[in-house]
Amino acid sequence: MSHSICTSEANEGLAYFQRLWRTLLAPNTDPRTRLERLFETETEELDLNCAFLSHIDLENETERFEIVYGSHEDLNSGTSVPLSETYCRKTITDPEGTMAVSDALAEGWDGDPAYETFGLGSYLGTTVSVDGELYGTLCFADTDARDEPISDREKALVEMHSQWVGYTMTHWDEPLFRETRIDTIEGRTVSSEAIDSMMDALKSRVRRTLLVTLLDTTETSIAALERRLNDEEDRVALYHIHVPKLADAGYIAWDTEADTISKGPKFSEVEPLVQLLKEYNTGVPE
Repeated sequence: MSHSICTSEANEGLAYFQRLWRTLLAPNTDPRTRLERLFETETEELDLNCAFLSHIDLENETERFEIVYGSHEDLNSGTSVPLSETYCRKTITDPEGTMAVSDALAEGWDGDPAYETFGLGSYLGTTVSVDGELYGTLCFADTDARDEPISDREKALVEMHSQWVGYTMTHWDEPLFRETRIDTIEGRTVSSEAIDSMMDALKSRVRRTLLVTLLDTTETSIAALERRLNDEEDRVALYHIHVPKLADAGYIAWDTEADTISKGPKFSEVEPLVQLLKEYNTGVPE
């Protein structure tokens, strides 16, 4: 079974990301719990029954399982294993930093130390980087082979989850995911009101187009944005609805005299989600 987002239409895809980011940006919830909730949802979506975040020590050639979801007798939080006995040794040397195994036996893993140690029939893993340095891997796996081959879109989706993990660890300090006491965690949370504001801003295709444009430029003219819209009604709404709405939210700054827009004071709050939508091409025209 393929992940539902990989077979859905653009509007359904946006709904998925709305649910996803309500999980990943949940206020008053520590990132460890958010990741566990992500694992719970995505193992079902990917039809792979376990998931883990690992830390890899290249100097000592070991892999430590930081957070593990699902039942597997050899995958337990806090345990370390020789890197040479893991699938992740291949993942971290892959040119793209992501490796997928849909059917281990059919793909020649029989006799490999990783297969002999863990008996995983399917695996999807990608690297996690913190401050530009390899931290470890984020992986989904199952003892059985998967009925359908793991697709490139599913690999891209897991890479996005990894980017969130790396971003969070960069801003919340490395020990966070190993910490189990919520009252010792310090960091920035996102209010439910802020999440609602982001979801409202991004539910419009026109507003998504506008915000994605600002990822790669400091300023753009509204006329240039208008030329990207094929629908006359959208072009009219650009001036009267979409630009004012984003300006009021603080995501853009609108220079009415020059008829240009630039990043607003709150653009950084919505930027990670906008970047995610751009990379996944969810409802954003070329």
